[in-house]
Amino acid sequence: MKKILAFILAMSVLFGICVTEGISAYAAEYKNNEFTVSTYDMKRPTVLKKGKGFALKGKLKGNKRIVKLKISVYDRNQFKNDKSTTKYPKKYTVNLKDYIKSGWFSSLPSGEKALVIKAYDKKGDSIKISLNFTVLGRAKEPVHITKKCKITANTKNVKNALDGSDNTKWSSGKMTIKLPKNKTADGVYIKWFYAANTYTLTSYDSDGEVLDEYSDKNTHKLLNNYYKLDEDAAKVVIRLKYTRKSQGIARLRVYEKDKVGVSVQQWKLLKAGECDLMVVSAHRDDEVLFMGGTIPYYNKVKGKNVCVVYVSGSGRERHREALDGLWSMGCTEAPVFMNFSAGYHNGIKGTLNDWGGEIHVISRLVEQIRKYQPKVIVTHDVNGEYGHPTHKTVAYIVQKAVKAAGNKSKYKSSYKKYGVCKVQKLYLHMYPKHKITMRAYSKPAKELDYKTPFRMACVGFDKHYSQHYGWNMYSKEVQKYPSNKYGLAYTRVGYDTKKNDFFENIKE
Repeated sequence: MKKILAFILAMSVLFGICVTEGISAYAAEYKNNEFTVSTYDMKRPTVLKKGKGFALKGKLKGNKRIVKLKISVYDRNQFKNDKSTTKYPKKYTVNLKDYIKSGWFSSLPSGEKALVIKAYDKKGDSIKISLNFTVLGRAKEPVHITKKCKITANTKNVKNALDGSDNTKWSSGKMTIKLPKNKTADGVYIKWFYAANTYTLTSYDSDGEVLDEYSDKNTHKLLNNYYKLDEDAAKVVIRLKYTRKSQGIARLRVYEKDKVGVSVQQWKLLKAGECDLMVVSAHRDDEVLFMGGTIPYYNKVKGKNVCVVYVSGSGRERHREALDGLWSMGCTEAPVFMNFSAGYHNGIKGTLNDWGGEIHVISRLVEQIRKYQPKVIVTHDVNGEYGHPTHKTVAYIVQKAVKAAGNKSKYKSSYKKYGVCKVQKLYLHMYPKHKITMRAYSKPAKELDYKTPFRMACVGFDKHYSQHYGWNMYSKEVQKYPSNKYGLAYTRVGYDTKKNDFFENIKE
């Protein structure tokens, strides 16, 4: 089977939280041997609220009679169909609305899905059309082979790492994981109770030779870590030291090769100087609520390395939600958590005092800027969007830090470690000068499975469950502060003329 024409998106229609994307006439053509099928005016879901129905629309036209049609929804984390139906149209032109009504989608469980349509001719040749979409809400964890492993430990409560809770833990000791002989393991996924841990994770082949070795010295310090295994791995040994700051493993899973769900987080740690765009967020959800499609657009559509810096907050739940939200938007670069205290502080001055003083706060941010060397930085409104003092403080310190990062006489400790960083542009949300409008955030993109970047941000915010009690992407409190409106507050490369791209005038 060969896809010979690319998708061209014609329109998007919004009703409620269900989004359909229209594929215009002649939009796509598929071929297998002598059998060819074209799609016409096809409309299908890209994001669905759980329980929301949608009637599949559009036509399939074959150069041969389509004698069999199989339509299914495949779960990309469970590796199985949620549901499927088979029809026998025996027609050259198949009108999909005759076969899939609205209620067919409404019973789907939450998660990352693929709508798979297979058309067959009378010789048995088939054409496969696969289109990804998301059903919002809490999904089942991806399928894994942990139960097929033999897991032992020299200390008690190893079962706490194997249950379904992130609130229990295996705190310390030596854990041995014997991998199943009839399966090839792809990796070990660990959700730590806290991000800082002292450990080694070593894999061995059947002869006892060391294959891979990881430790707290050579991996990022996030709550979620994925440890890739050599395909010859037969055993994994984890040695974990107990400390009050770590408290061990909350959840451990082993995944099979070629069956690692799309929701299993495998973070890439950006090296010094690899960042194109830095998004500085006051809280762990502001990057989607108020900066909308910025992350998915530049990361996935434009192919930029994006580093997200969360300034405040320290709770495990919000940390985990931030990781889940970024990953669901396609961001694979590990974020930075500065962990200044959350809460509603007394203005900019009060916030900085609570965080250790202006010099301390700016020096820490300057260090992150010098470390990652971003070309462009994007952050909050100087008025704090709806007036939040933490948002105001972040806008204030970012402006100070951008200038200081390029001055070798400022904050000499990070200068000696990383050198200066001459940020080329700084954009502030809703800044009143040198305004730009990111219209691309409302345009469906092939790289986002034909979702718009804003719609991807909605998927990201869906993971911030603790914040759903008072916020959503369509609330009046959020819509008053359009996430596609920015102003250029600082530049080394001149002012924008097209006013629709953070990277205008920046040479690659």
